[in-house]
Amino acid sequence: MADAKEAQAKLQSGADRLDSKRPDLDRAYKTLTGKLGDYDNLWDYYDGDQPLMYTARRMADLFADLDMANFVENWCSVVIDAANDRIHLSSVSVENKSDNDLLENTWQTLDVGLEASDVHEAALVVGEAFMMVWPDENENVEIFYNDPRLVHLFYDPANPRKKWYGAKWWVAGDNTMRMNLYYPDRIEYYGTKTKAKNVTSSKAFVEHFQTDKEDSNIAENPYDEIPIFHFRSERRKIKGDLVNVIPLQNAINKLVTDMMVAAEYGAFKQRWIISNADTVALENAPNMIWEIPAGDGQGQSSQVGEFDATPLDNYIKAIDHMATTLAIISRTPKHYLFQQGGTPSGEALIAMESPLNKRCSDHIDQFVPVWKELVTFVMKVLGKDVEKDDIVITFDSPESIQPKTEAEIRTASVGAGIPLKTQLRDEGKSEAWMDQMDKDKEEADKASSENLGVALLAAIKAANAPDMAPEDEE
Repeated sequence: MADAKEAQAKLQSGADRLDSKRPDLDRAYKTLTGKLGDYDNLWDYYDGDQPLMYTARRMADLFADLDMANFVENWCSVVIDAANDRIHLSSVSVENKSDNDLLENTWQTLDVGLEASDVHEAALVVGEAFMMVWPDENENVEIFYNDPRLVHLFYDPANPRKKWYGAKWWVAGDNTMRMNLYYPDRIEYYGTKTKAKNVTSSKAFVEHFQTDKEDSNIAENPYDEIPIFHFRSERRKIKGDLVNVIPLQNAINKLVTDMMVAAEYGAFKQRWIISNADTVALENAPNMIWEIPAGDGQGQSSQVGEFDATPLDNYIKAIDHMATTLAIISRTPKHYLFQQGGTPSGEALIAMESPLNKRCSDHIDQFVPVWKELVTFVMKVLGKDVEKDDIVITFDSPESIQPKTEAEIRTASVGAGIPLKTQLRDEGKSEAWMDQMDKDKEEADKASSENLGVALLAAIKAANAPDMAPEDEE
């Protein structure tokens, strides 16, 4: 009887705790559910899975049964890839040498560079991306990208720069839903007993225990910080680079489909014949000659002709116009969308790509503070206390610079008094790269000195050696 009362009290205590956390659970569930449709649509456009849009319901009904009449000219991927190719995190470093060695080893072991590329891609496509940092069961630090459809970070309403709590949900191996809530002092674990496809509200989530021996779904967070890091392409609003591109993409796809349908039905010239003779045996094929009897002079005379083919140039001109508008709005260079004659010079290329470079630089400026925040937390998990000011985040320059131009800029900068290492660091070279450069230089200088010493010694021996006649040498 006592055991039953104790179990009932424990169950009631858990229900009370769950009721107190229900607002956070409900907010997380509604927010994550609300993102799914929009983010799925954005990823579909980026991947080229784009629907065919019609200007009238009648046209939609007309083409409803033409499954093959959906053609896509995917410029969304070009807009995103053009920027993502230029946003490359080349290195992270800290001032202390031993701490920097530890950070570089961790970074390379976990292939964080690959995670960074996924983060930047997601931020460009949907407007936000997330990284999580947490030790595994063996106390080894883990750093990994999370799909923005699975994670959300809430901020303090009174201070939008302060993290309030984070949420992550996913489908577990048994097809039930799991959700974790992350706070500065704790992590709370929840799960559903029903399958994920049947979950319709946050009320389906109950406390989830990590092991059968636990009596609480709450774990301590010893780092006093939410381990979720939020990368955004803009601060004012979650907005990716495809928002203004999709309407133009729809128009281009519609024009391409119209052109292909016109080519299907009207691009081949249709021939006609008027004759009193039997025309059933006439065949239209290469090397076939039609023998058509002349008229009898009383009725309709025999005539042949052809209808003009449907011109496709009007579609091509309209597509080019839409693509040009898309390039301007998205700040993507036109030579990414059109084949142009000739090869532009290095200076001309910089001028043509300057809008894209500015777009990439703006995104990099948004990403750098978050990367610093993440590195600070990584070092904390590794047991090191590092200040943000001691962290250097280096991205490759977005500009396309010819090797000759780059060498000239470097020489001019060093000549103006800028240390070579500072110049190399600005170019995106890592500390490890520069350390190796120093070692290579020392080895080269040492080898040069040894070769010079050998040459001098040989010269001295030759100068001091007595003249010897050939017969004396024998």
